[in-house]
Amino acid sequence: MAKGYCPECDVTINLGKSPRKGQRISCFKCGSQLEVVGLSPIELDWAYDEDPDLRMDDDIDQEYTGG
Repeated sequence: MAKGYCPECDVTINLGKSPRKGQRISCFKCGSQLEVVGLSPIELDWAYDEDPDLRMDDDIDQEYTGG
C-alpha cells in the first residue's frame, strides 16, 4: 500500500496499490484537495485548477506590456 503525507496537516494518506501521477484525492482530516506529484518517493501537493484567467504569469506580462 502506497502512502503519502498531506502538506497541510501532515496526516498519512493511503493511496492504494498503484497511485498515478496526477491522481487527485481529498485529505480525510483537513479536507485539502491534493494531487500526486511524485511517485518515488510518493509526494503530495495541493491540487490547482488550470484556469487560464487565474495564471500569475499572464498578470505579470500584462503589467509590463501595459505600462
